[in-house]
Amino acid sequence: MKKAIITLSLICVGLLGTINVGDIVFAQDTIENIDKINNIEVQEINKLNKEEAEKLLLEYNSNVTYIYQGTEEDFTALKEQGLKGYVFLMDIDGDLGMFVNEDDSKIYYFHPSGYLKLAQ
Repeated sequence: MKKAIITLSLICVGLLGTINVGDIVFAQDTIENIDKINNIEVQEINKLNKEEAEKLLLEYNSNVTYIYQGTEEDFTALKEQGLKGYVFLMDIDGDLGMFVNEDDSKIYYFHPSGYLKLAQ
């Protein structure tokens, strides 16, 4: 019985000795350290700023002048839907504006009442 326990102990120690210690990740490691260990390149997601949003609108329709109206903080309908971005009013008759989502760069027709329709 003692020989069996000693033999099993030696086998376990031998197996543990062959494990690559660099592959072991401890719970206290940060994600940054884990990415370094696994050689993962993390890509940062860039959000649009106001100028980039206006440039996208001009690329979408350069025949219209856009007047900046604010962000989701200024429009309850956008805030309630959890959307973030920029609102521009088209310099034409009417109250329909354009909303540019800062996360995915999509352009929407927008009305403060809550109307939101994908433009492109």
